Amino acid sequence: MNAYPVDLSPLYHRCIFRSASRVDFHEETARELAEHRLRWREGDADTVLHKAHLRAIGVYVLRYGAEIEVTPRASNDFVVIHWSLRGLVEMVCDGQRAVLLPGQTSWISPRRSWNMRWQAGSEQLILKIPKSLLRASRRSGGNDGLPNFGLLPARFETQWQSLVQTLLAAVAGPTQTDGYEEWIVQLERLIVDFLLMGVGIVSSGRDLAESQAPSTHEPRCQRHPIERLENVIADRLGAPWSLNDLADAAGVSPRVLQMTCLRERNISPTDLLRNMRLDAAHRRLQASSFVSVTETALEFGFGHLGRFSTYYRERFGELPSETCTRHNSKVAPRLLK
Repeated sequence: MNAYPVDLSPLYHRCIFRSASRVDFHEETARELAEHRLRWREGDADTVLHKAHLRAIGVYVLRYGAEIEVTPRASNDFVVIHWSLRGLVEMVCDGQRAVLLPGQTSWISPRRSWNMRWQAGSEQLILKIPKSLLRASRRSGGNDGLPNFGLLPARFETQWQSLVQTLLAAVAGPTQTDGYEEWIVQLERLIVDFLLMGVGIVSSGRDLAESQAPSTHEPRCQRHPIERLENVIADRLGAPWSLNDLADAAGVSPRVLQMTCLRERNISPTDLLRNMRLDAAHRRLQASSFVSVTETALEFGFGHLGRFSTYYRERFGELPSETCTRHNSKVAPRLLK
């Protein structure tokens, strides 16, 4: 089953390089994307590069496998769009810093310097767009059209996914039909205009700081991993979950899950799991007069009754047995009537 909100198979069918050699892959990515310095950190190289090309825009899916630090050469020739498919990428561009989480999209158009640190296992969809396309857009006013760095506002996420899916369908062909070249030209213009509209450069000139400012409405792409995790946990409360299992259910790496869970729920993923189990146990003990505390603890994943009682009292201010006693004291008078 496809784990991403778009079907990436047209690109996955176009693998141009795969290797466990750090040196060979560095040379290949430099040739395709940009000259860069690359520092390999923790983990084994598991590198793969997929590529398709429209008329002027290059489309890539890139994975290093290991944790890496990459410093590309700044260029006035193109803008790079990163859509994070998996893992966390820390970016610094001309002194501005952002952390790209799965589902988020950034544009990078450095004037001076550009540095990225990819978490192990990260995978990125990358668009390499010539600045000549930006200058040709009426929205850009004849200049490059984009600030040097920023995140695409979350409210454009759904439209962006639809646009990427259209782009991938164009990659899949057929490429020899009448009107195909004209359609590709229009599609590339649409991509550029969408990005210019998304960053609001024409109407408001917002910069990176504003795009990352706190909002009363959290971006859906940031809520999504936790919501997905909570839904999966709710269906399997008694399962023997590990941190890696929780991360897989959320569709992110363990490190990203830790950061996202702390930001959105102010607790760790394991605390989130335990609280959901405790809440379910509490509902069960409140609802039935014939339930066993021990059986309830085991059903919801607590193998140690003493720890279950301690956690339960910390969360609800009473022992599980006291919940049962209080419930039965309320039920008994009704039964005697």
